[in-house]
Amino acid sequence: MRLVIASLAALIAATAPASAETLAESMVSAVESNPTLAAQRQRLNATREALPQAWAAALPQVSLSAGATAGDRDSDNPALEEDRDETWTANANVSQLLFGSGRVIASTRAARAQIAGAVADYELAQQTLLLDVTRAYADVRQAQAVVAAREQTVSNLSRLLEYAQAQFDAGVVTRTDVAQAQARYAQARTQLVQAQGTMAAAVQAYQRLVGRPPSGLTAPTPATGLPSDLPTALDLSVDNSPVLIGAQADTRLADANVDVAAAQGRVNVTLEGGFGTGGDFNDDALESTSDSVGVRVSVPLFEGGAIRSRTRAQRALRSAANLDLASAQRNVQEAVTNAWTGLASARAAVESAREQVAAAELAYEGVTLEQETGLRSTVEVLDQEADLLTARIALAQAERDLVVAERQLLAAVGILSVQAGGGGVIEDDDLRGR
Repeated sequence: MRLVIASLAALIAATAPASAETLAESMVSAVESNPTLAAQRQRLNATREALPQAWAAALPQVSLSAGATAGDRDSDNPALEEDRDETWTANANVSQLLFGSGRVIASTRAARAQIAGAVADYELAQQTLLLDVTRAYADVRQAQAVVAAREQTVSNLSRLLEYAQAQFDAGVVTRTDVAQAQARYAQARTQLVQAQGTMAAAVQAYQRLVGRPPSGLTAPTPATGLPSDLPTALDLSVDNSPVLIGAQADTRLADANVDVAAAQGRVNVTLEGGFGTGGDFNDDALESTSDSVGVRVSVPLFEGGAIRSRTRAQRALRSAANLDLASAQRNVQEAVTNAWTGLASARAAVESAREQVAAAELAYEGVTLEQETGLRSTVEVLDQEADLLTARIALAQAERDLVVAERQLLAAVGILSVQAGGGGVIEDDDLRGR
């Protein structure tokens, strides 16, 4: 038992630095260093390239090609001489789409919708990370409070055991009183080891998210920006929830994809121009050039029904996206409502837990004094110590739940954020000045 306690104490001491750290600082560190969020940021950067790719179809297409060939001509006819040809060619071609039946515009709309959806996904990932950091931060502080409460209980029970032994030696109490104190003391030591193990696990979870061990975590300040009432929270979620914004972007993407699919079966008008030159390496007189310019009009007449089928498929996906949006609206409304009621419950629980601790501390002091005058038995003191421990653990749990509940409401509404260098999202999705 002593070896286990020493090992856990060493692990906790190794992760307990000297400087203090706030919840906001932990959030900043997580946003700047968490690899999961960094990967999501790179996916957003990749999705942003969909816009210049969509615009590329509306810009001039220029290509160059060149080649050289050498060939020998042999014949079994003695009248024909063997000959060797060495020729070269070079060509330049330019094309410009003049009319695409709305395909480029639809592709651009689709790209912008993709980017909006990717930004929403990134914001959701960031807010999920911030909420996870809040939970890890609060879990570490709760675990520290539980360990401190159980350490105090072990200390109290140790003194009580010594007092019971002294009373037994003086013939005041029986062996049963000593055994009861010994049993409670052994149980308290076991529970202390378990609490230290829980704290070590909480420290590791914090380090996984933030990237470093907790450093003297201070009590979080009350969250700012909380909505004043439930209707206000629901209204805020309509404009700020990444879940809703992403679902709305998906509906716009699905609508644009319908137009992209339909445009494949319509007229395309392209302006084309070309220049070519070629000659013989052995005879400059054979060199020639050619140039051309013209307009190409193309329209698919029969594709085996593929274009119509793809269009129908995209329309079905558009209907599904609209239904997904309706489902997302219901889910967000439920999440916001649950978060609001959870916050109200957490606030009430903290107040009750503080009153419970104050009353339990007063009762424990009174029972202890009454035991010294012979008015209380050993088991009554032991029971009151257990009640005090329960009250302290309940307060630690309630304070933890309040910190999480406040940030849970902000995340459900979609406004949980933190200022972090290098972790922000670029809101401007213009095509690099074009």
